[in-house]
Parts: sequence; structure tokens; C-alpha cells
Amino acid sequence: ENERWSGTRLQLRRWQRGETGFPLVDAAMRQLWKVGWMCNHLRHVTAQFLIEHLDLSWKDGFAWYDYTLVDTDVAINAMMWQMGGHSGIGAWNFVMHPIYAGKKVDPEGNFVRRWLPELAHLPVEY
Repeated sequence: ENERWSGTRLQLRRWQRGETGFPLVDAAMRQLWKVGWMCNHLRHVTAQFLIEHLDLSWKDGFAWYDYTLVDTDVAINAMMWQMGGHSGIGAWNFVMHPIYAGKKVDPEGNFVRRWLPELAHLPVEY
């Protein structure tokens, strides 16, 4: 199978562990690991980050979500990852930027502070 993906296994592990350096992505991934769930918007943000910023295959994200989500549905999960990975007929043609998304969905940083205690001391503007 000849795919275009150039991301590394190390990048995948960092994404899975919430160690990418992007606070919203990391907080969401740590929430996923700890409780087995994250809201739909953050599922899109983290999926887009994996595909667009880390250049990893949607199949890696599909497998991780299927393993970790307590509300996983194989058909929905596969369809959403294929669309996010630009491999379906209804592929998304937008990117959810991890920094702008953070400013929109967590403007005071409460979600990030909860899941990334190492950043709790930083002022809101960071």
C-alpha cells in the first residue's frame, strides 16, 4: 500500500499520550485516555491535528479511538476518520487549527488546566 503519510511512530505515541506541545490537543488526548471520552468538537480537533499537522494516517487515529473510546462505534468511527483523512467522498475540506480552536472552546484555559496540571500556573493569555 503506497500512502502519502510521512509522520513517525514517535509522533503517534506523543499524540496518544497528550505530549504534542499543543495544549488543547494534549488536554483532549489525556482526557480520552483517563476517562475514555471527549466531546465531538475535540475529536475533530485531535483528528485533524493527527492528519494535517503530524501527517499520520487516519487509520492510526481510527485504531486509537476504537481502543480508547468507551462509546466507540466502529462504523461511525471509521466514517469520521475517513472523512477527516480526505479519503471519503464526503471528505472535510477544512482544518481545525489547534491554537485557534483552543481560543474558541477554552478561552479561559480551564479545560487545559484540568488535564495539563503542568500548565496550570500559566496566565490565561498563554
